Amino acid sequence: MKTRYRESTLFLYALGTSLLAFVASSVESLIFPSLINGILGFALGSKKIPQKLLMVLLILNAWGAFINGLYFHNTGEEVISIQALTIKRGAVESFLIVTLRFFLIAGSTLIMLGLANVRDLIRSLERDLRIPSGIAFSIAYAFRLFPLLSKDLSEIRIARKERGSTSVVLSPKHLRSILLPMLNISYERAVWGGISAELRGLRLRKISKRESPGLGDLIILSALALQWIISFYL
Repeated sequence: MKTRYRESTLFLYALGTSLLAFVASSVESLIFPSLINGILGFALGSKKIPQKLLMVLLILNAWGAFINGLYFHNTGEEVISIQALTIKRGAVESFLIVTLRFFLIAGSTLIMLGLANVRDLIRSLERDLRIPSGIAFSIAYAFRLFPLLSKDLSEIRIARKERGSTSVVLSPKHLRSILLPMLNISYERAVWGGISAELRGLRLRKISKRESPGLGDLIILSALALQWIISFYL
């Protein structure tokens, strides 16, 4: 049996762990897979995705998880009381669950990005999973946008400094002024990227024969199954 792995298996792994993140509903069931995928993912994905973008995603997740827990789940025993702010057990648990889900989804995605080339991923999705060319291209292109988003963020921050605006997100208004230009740029880039792919004959390419699973595929899928078992049965 060959020791190599198929890129489509990495995609299935990321999909399976993301599903686990939504199915699991307690800190105990999420902590093991989240830590494993988070540590491995950020170690492997930092080679493909700039660290500044990863830090921005972490900060946004932490802020959103805190606000969500404070406003919608602040019930139970009192944990921390700072003047008028009282944080209860439900808010802490909600914060931990949302954060662990983020680490699980982001970590497994970064593992896939760190171990798979975008072009090889498109071919593998078409060849092994029989996903239509347009959908396979869209999936792979979305992952390819991460490094470009980091460059866009740096350019927007420079432009804000030149206009005398703060480059640090302090309010929803500041966040909106940063995210809207990034979304507009990404949309235009995606449109022209799709047009370019069609002109190069994306849908006219011949799909090669499926590759037989190797030892690497077995290890990856076994790791996915083990995480599900540990989360719900141990």
